[in-house]
Amino acid sequence: MAPTRPFALVRTRDQWLRSAHEDTYLDPISDALELDWTAPAHSDTENPAPLLGAGLAFDQECRLYHSLPDQGGVERVMWAARQSAGEVPAPMELFPAPEPEDLGEFAPANPAPTALAVPRGLAVDVDDRLFVAESGANRILVFELWSRRLLRKVVLGDPLAPGPRPLDLAASGNTVHAVLTAPAGLIRLTARRDPVSIPLPAGVTAPSRIAVSPAGELFLLDGAAGAGARVVPVAHPEDAFAVPYATDVECEADGVVVVARRPGADFRRFRVAPGAVEELPPYKARGYDGLGIVRTPGDKPAIGFWTAQGFRHAVPARVTYARRGRVTTFRLDSGEFQTVWGRLFLDACIPEGTELRAHFITQDEPTDEPSLPWTLPEKLIKEVVPRPDLSPPLPPLSLVPTVEKVDQLLHRRESGRELPWAQQPPEDHFVTYEAPIRAPAGRYLWVTLELSGNTRQTPRVRGLRAEYPSHDYLRRLPKTFSRDPEAADFLRRYLAPLEGFLGDLEARAATRHALLNPRATPDELLPWLASFVGLVLDERWSAEVRRALIGEVIWLFRYRGTLKGLERFIELCLGVKPILIEHFRLRGLGGAVLGDSGPAFSSSVLGGGFRVGGQVGEQTQSPIQGTAADAFKTHAHRFSVLVPAALSTEQREMLEHLLEVHRPAHTIFDICTVDAGMRVGRGLHLGLSSIVGRTGGFSPLQVGGNAVLGRDAIVGRPSDGLLLDGSRLGANTRVR
Repeated sequence: MAPTRPFALVRTRDQWLRSAHEDTYLDPISDALELDWTAPAHSDTENPAPLLGAGLAFDQECRLYHSLPDQGGVERVMWAARQSAGEVPAPMELFPAPEPEDLGEFAPANPAPTALAVPRGLAVDVDDRLFVAESGANRILVFELWSRRLLRKVVLGDPLAPGPRPLDLAASGNTVHAVLTAPAGLIRLTARRDPVSIPLPAGVTAPSRIAVSPAGELFLLDGAAGAGARVVPVAHPEDAFAVPYATDVECEADGVVVVARRPGADFRRFRVAPGAVEELPPYKARGYDGLGIVRTPGDKPAIGFWTAQGFRHAVPARVTYARRGRVTTFRLDSGEFQTVWGRLFLDACIPEGTELRAHFITQDEPTDEPSLPWTLPEKLIKEVVPRPDLSPPLPPLSLVPTVEKVDQLLHRRESGRELPWAQQPPEDHFVTYEAPIRAPAGRYLWVTLELSGNTRQTPRVRGLRAEYPSHDYLRRLPKTFSRDPEAADFLRRYLAPLEGFLGDLEARAATRHALLNPRATPDELLPWLASFVGLVLDERWSAEVRRALIGEVIWLFRYRGTLKGLERFIELCLGVKPILIEHFRLRGLGGAVLGDSGPAFSSSVLGGGFRVGGQVGEQTQSPIQGTAADAFKTHAHRFSVLVPAALSTEQREMLEHLLEVHRPAHTIFDICTVDAGMRVGRGLHLGLSSIVGRTGGFSPLQVGGNAVLGRDAIVGRPSDGLLLDGSRLGANTRVR
């Protein structure tokens, strides 16, 4: 018996698109099949929306900038700040209006002056320079945030002329793109370079909003706030799609576009790729003012908008799923006539209240009968299936089952996948279901899946595998048990679970060599594998850390107790590279080292050979207090572990236990972490863990990022300076 039998597979998006769909939806993010959905109904004509909007933008320190076109200003909001009472600090006016003149009892004839003339679009480049589209003055302002000064004014036209007026801005790295009106146009500029005109895509006549994806792809909103509003990808304008009464567009991620509509309407989401446009479940935006949206910074960006109560986040809207839908696969080929198909395996997620059933069609010879029409999943606005003429045919229309005939139930496998030693990720909610393929013998197989839900939840299918051929147990039994076709079919299905169980055991035995691979063995067998080399695993180590340690344990034990071995061991366990300092490197030079009876002296040398024991810059020698024995007592066989991260109580206890087990038995250690602060002589050593001077090797610290304060990020903006192993005299280093 073969450990694993061949199987026909339907798994990829291209394969699902070549099947016939009825009231089903194919999620473009996970490629999972589910029931079709509908968003809450909303009339786009209820709430009017302004033709032109305002601007929202984030800088590198996660501060939000909000333009006020009517008040003629820009305010800064501490978006990430949270006080102890849970309140956000009040917005600060970035460009305050000039103070009004004191005219006594007289009142000015003209309106009060404002700081800016109708500011609309905002953008912040990677160097924290704020670009303001001052529409009322036909110019773009470039404001340097860290120095709080106006860097330049990019004049686009006469302030008294009708245009060209900048409406919206979008930044990608150091480059900022701007949308113009009167006449319509698109330009590109930087903080130092003048604007460069970019041709508008064909058919774009009234662009008003612009968005840029993290990868730099541009999207334009043409005809905003009107019934003919549409989103146009600049790189492939032929894939433009209509979104009536849209007010703004933003990129949630690469290929995912969010379109805001009128106040009160949900935000619509789309997956946009060359030749493909598909709608995603929408976002709810309660209180949206209709003036614009923005992507928030961080590892998990969201879509934000402005309301009367301040800045808010959009949340997934509740959708209504169809009660029933089905998909029929294309023809699966076993390659042999009169094939008795075995079992069907489905990777699916079936919540309570939903159901998934299957039906099977088999044939030995192709027929000329009309086949089931090919239909794509719902919500596909545009999708190009390459070479549809090469798709395997769908089943004959006369064999397509009715609703009553799709009655094959599925059994959830308690042992997981049928593939030997296959591991499911902990965050994966899809499990494997199994069902015998109840169909006559035949070379070709079609599978019909029927999904049923309760309008609130839907079953999801990620892939299916049809096993062939079935087991041969009937040939091993007396013929009297299988002479009758119905009895033979029943006996074959009756023995299928037993054969599957025995087949799983045999497949595991045939691939037992995978258990010796730390990357392939199951989590529960990691302690058993580690015992082969005498490594005792700590229960506080994650599975990934355990696998990495087992993979390198031979090398680690070869250097056990050495500086190099301990550094690598700690790095694998904590995920950060530590700094180990042996205390003998910190003691003074002279009698304390050599053991002479004379006085011991120490000197300070600035640089790689810096020794603690004298004042920095002192040219005279000073004796060390005490005897040579005292110096050995305080410095010999001792080392410090500097961890450039803040450790939890559990991590610190884990590190202490690791050092107790794997350090040399005659040594004493102490641990210094970032949260313990910097202490000269303990957690801060010149020439060993730090240098004197400026460096350009830091980046600004971002809230929600992966930066470590003091190691690769600082509070504020880094300045150019000495970069270790990367400095060039005359380029970024000067001699004074």
